[in-house]
Amino acid sequence: MTQHGRHRAASRPALPKLSKSFGIGASAVVVLAVGAVVFVDHPIQAQSVQPYIDVKALYEADNTDLTYRNVDVTINSVVQTEEIDFNKEVTKDSKIATGTEFVLKPGVTGTQVVTYSVKFVDGIEVSRHVVSKVVKEQPVDAVVIQGTGDPHDTKVALQTAAAGVGTPQGNKDYAQIYIQQTYGWSDTQFTCLSKLWTRESNWRTAAHNRQSGAHGIAQALPGKKMATIAEDWRTNPVTQIKWGSGYIKGRYGTPCNAWNHSENHGWY
Repeated sequence: MTQHGRHRAASRPALPKLSKSFGIGASAVVVLAVGAVVFVDHPIQAQSVQPYIDVKALYEADNTDLTYRNVDVTINSVVQTEEIDFNKEVTKDSKIATGTEFVLKPGVTGTQVVTYSVKFVDGIEVSRHVVSKVVKEQPVDAVVIQGTGDPHDTKVALQTAAAGVGTPQGNKDYAQIYIQQTYGWSDTQFTCLSKLWTRESNWRTAAHNRQSGAHGIAQALPGKKMATIAEDWRTNPVTQIKWGSGYIKGRYGTPCNAWNHSENHGWY
């Protein structure tokens, strides 16, 4: 029999009560039947907390079936040692070729101890923030020279090579340009010079013969002869190369003549 008037909807089951207290390491989650997961997250405090969930609004949605479960939420302190990058102090030099950079003082990376507060949900990290930083070693800035000059300018090329001396290869690079610019010696002559000074000192600025007193790349005997070029003859490869090539020019004419003499007599 049909009744007229207001129709009463079928009664729904009573709303489930969330009466459980959630302490540190716990919160609640609402799982919808359609597969969506809604986290209801709350600050984790030392005392128990009573999370609020607007279940009524979700429950009154048509065809929605609700189930509830606990999610494990933990907050841990994580301590890590991390590097601090150094900065680079740059000086521009038009006497050095563009694209060339020389390190006058290498940078040193610093270290710091960082403490993080990290939140995990069911064992998966979901967020972190820095609690504190303690610097153990301060970084040291690098000091470099960057070239801005024309690389095709011979003076710039020579200055660039001079800035790179100090290693055997850097010394060779400078010597090759210097002897070509100063004496017009060819690559063949440089090959002879390279073999000669490799035998004498392996192109090392600090090479010193304790028995004879010969010193430097060219093994000047005595070393103080090189003071005619500059007083820094003990440590400056440019001074040593200028003196050594001048010595070869004056006594043998060319590096290949000096090399041949060394081959025949064991000295030059």
